[in-house]
Amino acid sequence: MTGETIKAMAAAMANIGKELEALSQCIINSTQELIEDKSVQGDEDKSVQEVDPKPVQEVDRKPVKPIKKKIEKKPATTKKRKAKSDKQKKLVKKTKEPTVLDRVYKVISRSRKGATVEKIKEATQLDKKQISNSLYKLTKKGMVKTVSRGIYVAADE
Repeated sequence: MTGETIKAMAAAMANIGKELEALSQCIINSTQELIEDKSVQGDEDKSVQEVDPKPVQEVDRKPVKPIKKKIEKKPATTKKRKAKSDKQKKLVKKTKEPTVLDRVYKVISRSRKGATVEKIKEATQLDKKQISNSLYKLTKKGMVKTVSRGIYVAADE
């Protein structure tokens, strides 16, 4: 913006400010006149109603219950499944691999005096972090107890 436009805008804002001051003064004067007229008239003019300063009492309302629509339930359709043959059952059991927790628990339950992290690492070939996590979960489940630091025993022994 150029200097001239800034000056013009400042002048316009000053004029607006003056107009606002004049309007506010006019409003103040008219309200004072109304107050004076009312106090001079007193009880003579009963056409003007005075507002009661008491607060409006609230009506106790019961909460509105939502309308429930009845929906017709369709009967569930059931499909008959074929029974698995013995061969299929054996295949499912053979393909299921033991989890990390199962492998760690198996090593611990087979040891008589308890298993250390190093012994579990050799038997399962897992990382120390995986073994640590699985030992934490097994102790939380109550399947493994800590005999001393670094030695773990199955809880049912």
